[in-house]
Amino acid sequence: MGDILIKAFSFILIIAIGYGFKRIGVFGPKDYKIITKIIMNITLPCALITGFANFKMDTSMLFIILLGFLGNIIMSFVGFVLARNKDNKEKAFNMLNLAGYNIGCFTLPYVQSFMGAYAVGITSLFDIGNSIMCTGGTYALASGVVGEENDQSIRAFLRKMFSSVPFDTYMLMFIVTITGIKLPQVVYTITSNLSAGNAFLSMLMIGMVFECKFHKEQLVKVASIISIRYLFAAIFAVIIYFCVPFSMEIKHVLVILVFGPVPVLAPVFTARCKCDEGLAGVVNSLCIPISIVIITLLLFIIN
Repeated sequence: MGDILIKAFSFILIIAIGYGFKRIGVFGPKDYKIITKIIMNITLPCALITGFANFKMDTSMLFIILLGFLGNIIMSFVGFVLARNKDNKEKAFNMLNLAGYNIGCFTLPYVQSFMGAYAVGITSLFDIGNSIMCTGGTYALASGVVGEENDQSIRAFLRKMFSSVPFDTYMLMFIVTITGIKLPQVVYTITSNLSAGNAFLSMLMIGMVFECKFHKEQLVKVASIISIRYLFAAIFAVIIYFCVPFSMEIKHVLVILVFGPVPVLAPVFTARCKCDEGLAGVVNSLCIPISIVIITLLLFIIN
């Protein structure tokens, strides 16, 4: 348990370093983009490939992909229903900021560091379904609600999803695993070395983008969104733990995943729907420390 606490503290320290260096000017306001490109194009794809090195998959695990997809759909629906008596922009805001999980840049580094390669494989399957919605699926639904859906937005969603290196890596390794193709061991050795910095870079990037500025009158809205999000995460966790027919090892990973923070693209899509981008950024930032605390506590319980 001491190891868990030390690792969790080290993650918090890296986030604090990223934030502190930004505040004192060591990092510029746009420097996080370089770190993000390294993560999305090098360390994260390599971590995914390494996670599938000895991953044994059966057809029942396809349900994990569905779980990642359904989690987004359900929360989008919840967001819409909760704002049913409000304007369409409020509905769209709820849909975009209640749905989705930041897996690649947050939860996966946790899983990679605390739970091992097999858990990375489970996480990857979940994130295939999650990514379909996070990279544009939820935005397509929300833009339809505010009356801005068009063929171009659908094409942009498909282009964005399939031009994403992590998503393409997910699909490649999924095909490799399900068909039983064996990659040379040297591939996994190389990707293992390249992925070693993924957790550090991901936490550093989170610190570099962390912001928490909002007006007092927005406090109720922020608290409401965050409370609803984690309430349903707890409900999903209970359902997964007691009702989903997987091994306890897989259940533990899935329970961790549903407590992930808001996707990094949520504020971007919120702005495109002409909703309150700043408020979405606050929700995004506040979910990070909350998820750190909850996931660390869950890791204590699991161990």
